Amino acid sequence: MRSPIQADSQKAKSTFQAFRPRLLFCPLFAWNAITGGKFISTLLQYLSPNFSEGVIGLTLSIQYVVVTLLAGWGGRLADMEEKQSTFWGWGRLKVMCWGILIGTIAFVGHGLPNLLKYGIITNPDDDSIMMFPWHLELGWHISMRILWAVAFVLTAPAMDGLALAHLSAIDGSSQQDFGVERMYGAVWWGGGSLIAGIGIDYFGFEFLYALAIVLGIFVYVAVGLYLWSVNRDTSGSFDEAEDDFITDTNIQSTSETIKTKDMFVAICSSFYGLSLVFFVFTFAIGLSVVDNLAFLFFNWLGSSNSMDGWTVVFTVILELPLFYLSPSLLKRFGPGKLLLIAGSAYVIRVVGYALVPQGNLWMILILEMLHGISYACSKTGSVEYIARVTPDGHEASGQGLLFTIRFFGVVVGLFFGGLTQQTFGGRILYLGMGVLVFIGMIVLSIAEACKSDQESSENDESNHLLVKSDSACSSSSAFADVSTERWCKNLKYDSLNKYVKDW
Repeated sequence: MRSPIQADSQKAKSTFQAFRPRLLFCPLFAWNAITGGKFISTLLQYLSPNFSEGVIGLTLSIQYVVVTLLAGWGGRLADMEEKQSTFWGWGRLKVMCWGILIGTIAFVGHGLPNLLKYGIITNPDDDSIMMFPWHLELGWHISMRILWAVAFVLTAPAMDGLALAHLSAIDGSSQQDFGVERMYGAVWWGGGSLIAGIGIDYFGFEFLYALAIVLGIFVYVAVGLYLWSVNRDTSGSFDEAEDDFITDTNIQSTSETIKTKDMFVAICSSFYGLSLVFFVFTFAIGLSVVDNLAFLFFNWLGSSNSMDGWTVVFTVILELPLFYLSPSLLKRFGPGKLLLIAGSAYVIRVVGYALVPQGNLWMILILEMLHGISYACSKTGSVEYIARVTPDGHEASGQGLLFTIRFFGVVVGLFFGGLTQQTFGGRILYLGMGVLVFIGMIVLSIAEACKSDQESSENDESNHLLVKSDSACSSSSAFADVSTERWCKNLKYDSLNKYVKDW
């Protein structure tokens, strides 16, 4: 006879559930904060004084051109590998792991020109050491950012697609919980940035290379733990998901695979979808300037690397509770209104940038808290909208399309943002970004209002028809024939189907 302790232990073993995607988001976000976060612009300035604000903007815009062109490919590759994999999740994780390796190599590669320069300085008579002229150095750093961009399109859509599939598979969760999972990654993003800023002040920018390698190893450890937990999962959620995946694969083998272009055309076929895409594009232009060039402006205001790190910490203060509350916010406001909230927070933030006097960095810290609102609401709203209109089995492809739209805006923002900041200064740049995002908000607000009016009129019409149909379908009605009864049964389905098409 087993003791109560043994029985409880056996029960615990029989109900083991796989670790949630937050386990992967944490080290992945920290790694991304170092290899592709806000410190990249200041790192490039440190590597060479020839990196002006305009050249930095050009370099980063080229990086995101590659992201824009390949984002859909990265998502499709992750989905394809997942369908060919015999173990749930391994296909997407394999693509992500390759991205981590490539991205770490690319980031550490930025140190090679300075290493050669150091050899020239310490050994001026060594003829085996070649000079490293500026045009070659610029080409090298651009190549490293391009290589990192390839890594990014392998990691980000694969991770988002995996998280959405995981949440759909397990009981008690849905894709609306996506923001809650990312919340844990936001903590590590802020913590990683703070460690990076303090480390730079104490050890120099070379500290970032070691930190990137360590965090890359952390990602691989997290992947191993996640796969181990999926293998031990006893809930049956992933077995059922795998069976569904096999069924979907067999069905898709006899039909044409959905293309990213077809998804984009379907989304933009309605005024609401087109307006939402336009807002995501304009918002990406504005956010790209803040995410990639803000540290250059902060340094002009008198900031240090440690203070730069603290600004990132303040960006996640409101981001954490909003990601945690994202399921409730989606039910309350819907994706469109969340995007409008994000735009409002952004406009207030950048207008505040333009008004902050030099030396008053405490004002920047307060304004940075608005980033949590703009980022959490925009990410949750856009991901949820794309998830709703994306067919099952194409989650990563849908997110790859979203990445393409977003990073096309990033390319435009960085190219013109760097030149504007170099020519007219940061204050003019951020005022212009505020105006641009406000225009996007106006367009989306009109679409949101039209959508609400349309839904209201359709609901009134449906209720009117349902009253008639209920009387027609009653057993005492003289019109209760087979055709009328079939029409009554299909009425609610037709209304729902039209609602889905409107989305």
